[in-house]
Amino acid sequence: MTNILQHRRKLERSQNVKILASVIDWTVALYVVVPALVIGFFLYKDFILNISTSWIVHIPLVLFIVLLFIITRIGTIRTYLQRADRLFLIQNRKQMIRLKRAGLHWTLSKHLILLGTGLALLAPIFIIVHHITILELLSLLLLLFTTNFMKLLFQLKLRKWQQLISNIFMCILGTVCFLYVPIIITSLIYLILLVYCTSYYNKHYVFSTKFFDQQVELDQVAFYKWQSLLFQIAPELRSQLVPKLKKPRLLWKNSKRMFRRSDYLIEELVCKTMLRQKQYLFGYLRFLLSGIGLIIIVPIWAKMIMLGILYFTLRSLMQSIIQQILEHKIWSIFQVSNEQIHVASRRLLRGFVDLPLLCILIIFIIIFVI
Repeated sequence: MTNILQHRRKLERSQNVKILASVIDWTVALYVVVPALVIGFFLYKDFILNISTSWIVHIPLVLFIVLLFIITRIGTIRTYLQRADRLFLIQNRKQMIRLKRAGLHWTLSKHLILLGTGLALLAPIFIIVHHITILELLSLLLLLFTTNFMKLLFQLKLRKWQQLISNIFMCILGTVCFLYVPIIITSLIYLILLVYCTSYYNKHYVFSTKFFDQQVELDQVAFYKWQSLLFQIAPELRSQLVPKLKKPRLLWKNSKRMFRRSDYLIEELVCKTMLRQKQYLFGYLRFLLSGIGLIIIVPIWAKMIMLGILYFTLRSLMQSIIQQILEHKIWSIFQVSNEQIHVASRRLLRGFVDLPLLCILIIFIIIFVI
């Protein structure tokens, strides 16, 4: 059974690594991931040092607690079951129980570590601003962990409207217990609830095969979670077929030229391709707008660093888009030289990268000077 669990976890890790490698190449890692980690560390350090004078002190404690109960959740309790296991593991009930129990322990341990890490990062807010003790933070960890476990059981047993009502009730109950009930009583109540939830799950979902198909379906969704997220962000990756494109109303077949100069043929076709193929346009806009948002929220000392990072990453993205467009077979019809492509690429980079970032820089200079 240990070999089956290890094999399936290894298969899942290898798939997630492939997906990660397809999204984060060396350029993204060099220009985005590494700078984001370094800047994030200094931003967190600056936030901790100036926490007593920051805007965070004006947010009431009850709002933090409610948000934690709403945001935190367990996605799915992993069972690592597959449809073929109906023929093999059901005949050997003990092995199936061990596999389900191992998945339960792995899921709960992972969620507990994530919750503990998140509370550890938020600990300065609770300790410095709201004067919460370490013991109270541990009690909050128990409350969040038990509540998330109960939410998952409600999700498996109740309908959606019943889940909504029960989740609201659990959120209110957890907030009231943490703020107004003594720590010892609250911890005992939630320990009893945790033990009951664990025994209930073992009885109905570990030792029983009644919900086998439901558990297989949920585990498959969890297995392909990151791949599904990637397809939602970039639907064109779902298959290698050429997507059917719909031309916008403003760009019909007989649309007028965007540029008056005749030597701007490459720029014309690239711009119209970006407008008609939404994945190019939306990818560019998402990157540009998210970078502007980060520049706005970071401190003054980090704005120029973020602007520089945005410049290089946006330039790399546009170069990739231009390269993909120029690799289309239609360019074999036009007689364009490498020099013309090089000149057009420089013009496009100036228009899509240099000009927007220069405008952003001028706006920030005007704001800070005034």
